[in-house]
Amino acid sequence: MTDLARASVRTVAERRTAHIRVLARVLLLAAGATSGIQLANFTVTGLSLVCLLLAPGFLLMKHRGVDLLPIVLALVGSLSFLASCAVNDVSLLWPNATAFPAILLYLAGLTVLTARSIDAIATVLAGIAVGTMFFFLTQGIELTRTGSIPDLWKYGIAHAVTILVLFGMTTARVHPLLQGATLMMLGLASLGLNFRSHALVCLLAGVTVCTRQILGSRIGRIWQFLGIGAFGLVFAQVMPIAARAGLFGAALQQKTQEQDATNLPLLLAGRTELPLNITAILERPFLGWGSAFDLTPDLYTQAEHLAIRMGFDPGFPFDLYWRLPPSDYSATHSILLGSWVEGGVLAVLLPLWLLVACLGVVWNSSRFARWAPLVVTVAFQGIWDLLYAPWTYNMIAEFACIALFYCAVHFRRPVSGAPDSS
Repeated sequence: MTDLARASVRTVAERRTAHIRVLARVLLLAAGATSGIQLANFTVTGLSLVCLLLAPGFLLMKHRGVDLLPIVLALVGSLSFLASCAVNDVSLLWPNATAFPAILLYLAGLTVLTARSIDAIATVLAGIAVGTMFFFLTQGIELTRTGSIPDLWKYGIAHAVTILVLFGMTTARVHPLLQGATLMMLGLASLGLNFRSHALVCLLAGVTVCTRQILGSRIGRIWQFLGIGAFGLVFAQVMPIAARAGLFGAALQQKTQEQDATNLPLLLAGRTELPLNITAILERPFLGWGSAFDLTPDLYTQAEHLAIRMGFDPGFPFDLYWRLPPSDYSATHSILLGSWVEGGVLAVLLPLWLLVACLGVVWNSSRFARWAPLVVTVAFQGIWDLLYAPWTYNMIAEFACIALFYCAVHFRRPVSGAPDSS
């Protein structure tokens, strides 16, 4: 065979391989997008059915101990919630209780779907973001159906849009420095739309990406992250000053002034539920309460006393913030502490592991090569959500992706060229 014929055969084979890769990516994106179909509150979506069909394949795969650890912790958390709900006479369909079996299913199904490939996990994550956008633009929740763009952004699509922007830029091979700058612009935009936590996540992620790109290995990671932490503290101090001055709009100015009146410590990040969570955990540390709506009036009184000792104003309207309608599952407003409050001490193990996974992903972000900006942003958002947010739509599937990201690159011997495969 002539050299020209060999080159022609190689060209045809390369084109066929490229077409297969594109098709595989489209199918992965479409699979993730099925998450836009809501079947049961935030725990069961169309993607749940996809994972249910794929889950048996998990038994046919080879796994290391670290790969199985989140599966085991999700199972332990499910059993802990089961016991807590049974003891406290709480429905087993309580949304926060079903979150643990849901993440167990997502972990198994997405492992089969992605085969732990970084490219595949990132593509499914983008599909989940598409599903989130679809859900909030077509159905949404009460907070996003106000007709207000800031409400839609804050309570619905901000994080999904960020993922899709970064996924598109990475796929187009845009330089990470430009992606970092884009994250900072998104952060400033979120400040103008009264979404401070998303702004902080984007700014921290942007600074992290730019720092790692500019400094590389010339300065140790400890010093780099100390600098990033210092930036976060400066932001926490400077942002309220700028907000009070009205630099980011009237809505953020009013919100900041309202929270200034409560004199909340910086550690609480504007959240009021920490004293309630601590009191509930100390009262029933092992099996929990099943549901935060089983908390007793006496416990609320104890929590108020603790809050006042922590610096809350005695006239703070605790009932307004803590006593939510029975249809609202966000009373504890913290996945980490809320899991302990409701499911007991064993239920907190998985959120703790996820927190470690998020920190590990940020610390070793360079291992993700071109996907680092996307993965770092998702991990920072995961840290915030675990500490300060309740479960929200598609968050469970996203945490399953974070777990897969972490397991895909940690405790493995690096393979030359593997992280940047496409």
